[in-house]
Amino acid sequence: MFNLSGSELLIIAVLGLVVLGPEKLPGAMKRVGKIYREIRNITDNVQREVQKAMDEPMKQLKETQSAARDVFEGKMPHLATPNFRQGTSAASAKGESEAESDGGTSQPDSATDPTEH
Repeated sequence: MFNLSGSELLIIAVLGLVVLGPEKLPGAMKRVGKIYREIRNITDNVQREVQKAMDEPMKQLKETQSAARDVFEGKMPHLATPNFRQGTSAASAKGESEAESDGGTSQPDSATDPTEH
């Protein structure tokens, strides 16, 4: 958590011995240990709560991803939109949607072009 090496801990212990003295150092170390444990427990609890809060949305996201993959792979064709049918290109899908939008009465471009008479 604090990323202290052995030499840094030794320097802190020597400074504590000089500042507090040999009679108060064990009690201070015990208090520091308790405080460290409490901080560690609090951070562990926060991590568990965040993980628990994220589990349900992640589960739903994975289910949605799996369903989308099934649709795009053609495993569930009844859910696919006309633009994403397998074997249908975007251009032919566009042509189909244009034909559907005008009721199927669209004529080829040559029939509506006034310059080709």
